Amino acid sequence: MKKYSLTAVPVLLPFILLISGCSIPVLPELETAAVSQTGTTSLTCGGTVLTDGGAPVLARGVCWSTATGPSVDLPTKTNNGSGTGSFTSSVTGLAPNTTYYIRAYASNEAGTAYGNQITATTLPANASLTTSQASQITSFGAISGGNIADDGGSAVTLRGVCWSTATGPTADLPSRTQDGTGKGAFVSTLTGLSSRTTYYVRAYATNAAGTAYGQQIMVETPASVSLSATTLTVLAAESQNNDIVINSYGPWTAQVTGNTPWITLISITGEAGSSTFFFAMAENDTRADRTGIIRITCQDMSADITVNQLRAGGYMDDGDLF
Repeated sequence: MKKYSLTAVPVLLPFILLISGCSIPVLPELETAAVSQTGTTSLTCGGTVLTDGGAPVLARGVCWSTATGPSVDLPTKTNNGSGTGSFTSSVTGLAPNTTYYIRAYASNEAGTAYGNQITATTLPANASLTTSQASQITSFGAISGGNIADDGGSAVTLRGVCWSTATGPTADLPSRTQDGTGKGAFVSTLTGLSSRTTYYVRAYATNAAGTAYGQQIMVETPASVSLSATTLTVLAAESQNNDIVINSYGPWTAQVTGNTPWITLISITGEAGSSTFFFAMAENDTRADRTGIIRITCQDMSADITVNQLRAGGYMDDGDLF
């Protein structure tokens, strides 16, 4: 009986395939292109399919991940057509200031091949923040602040509020606060304001991308001092008057202006809040009415009290002749 060796079959197989005109496809060969553009949440790269491996390239593109060795099994990939040659890929939906690993891929019936792995880091983005509404507004200060919801992928190194009497204040102005670092809410104290003035206020946050601002708010400071009355008419007789109430946002002082020796101040200074103001008047024994001015000063403003003292024998003007 004759015996035949099976080892002769693999030797004959290439000849059989050659005779039939068939070849076994292999994986494509390709390269990953360098990144040409980088943004905060996107970048541009691509690749070149050098050979198709003996079978048409059905899909090509790039895949990426924050871990090494990204593959087409991930949803983070592009699809940039088919065939050999160069292609460009737009990679989107990235996180700011983050390093990604990228590989070009090409698929034919033999499977999927990958190009060389490259890395790219997206740019940091501006922080995202809001400005807190003002509270505790006085004639010289207020409380505001902000809340940094997103640092843009880069640590916030400075935060606070800035203000101006013109719109669009910036952190370059000396009128700003510095209230720490990092994300989250912060409180800012505005000082050195002027009474009866409108200010524009914005929160700011600075990171590696630059300085970002919250929405602009307005702060209107009230008068630093107000009086319950600014004009008094009194009789000629010697008297003491306490009809004036002073409301102030800070300590106040009083003085008689001009040459008015017949007015004597009993209250010369007072504290913030509500104060009753006292002054005395000598008798007017002349035949002429006289007028004096008492000036109340608080911080950056003054308010005058005009005192009219009737002449001897005069009467209060109630609408009748006197």
